[in-house]
Amino acid sequence: MPNRFKALLLFWLFLALPHAVQAAEAINFNFTDTVGKHYQLSDLKGKWVLVNFWAPWCPPCWKELPDLNDLQKARRDIVVIGIAMDYKDEDSVLYLLKKHKIDFPVVMGGKSRGDNNPIKQVGPVPFYPTSYLYAPDNQIVMVKMGMVDQDMVNHFIYDYMQDNDLKKWN
Repeated sequence: MPNRFKALLLFWLFLALPHAVQAAEAINFNFTDTVGKHYQLSDLKGKWVLVNFWAPWCPPCWKELPDLNDLQKARRDIVVIGIAMDYKDEDSVLYLLKKHKIDFPVVMGGKSRGDNNPIKQVGPVPFYPTSYLYAPDNQIVMVKMGMVDQDMVNHFIYDYMQDNDLKKWN
């Protein structure tokens, strides 16, 4: 097998799996969603927080959003925050959220190269979708470039708690 092919295969495998990261202190992000509610990481201590960057023109993003919606409905200990990026206008994003019945909070992130975009408060977003998972102690514990789903997040949380001998968060 040519080395170039092996490198490409390893790269795609790397992207396909969620990546546990060594727990790292996160920036205390401060977002305002489409209905004016404020979300600050420090205020969410005690809950798992999944920040999901997506774009309206991204088909994999629309495939994962309903599952993230179900994730937040199924678990009281998780907050999903969607960050809409690189859209034409806010009204078109709001229309799509209503059409697809997305209930979790969504922040209008603007352009990925903009001065005040939320990416600067979270971390690198090389493409959409990209998700960051924060443990209840506000540490970044997972970064996933590409689609996530409810099972993947649930398994990651379970494994993380087992590996760190955690019974519950308070």
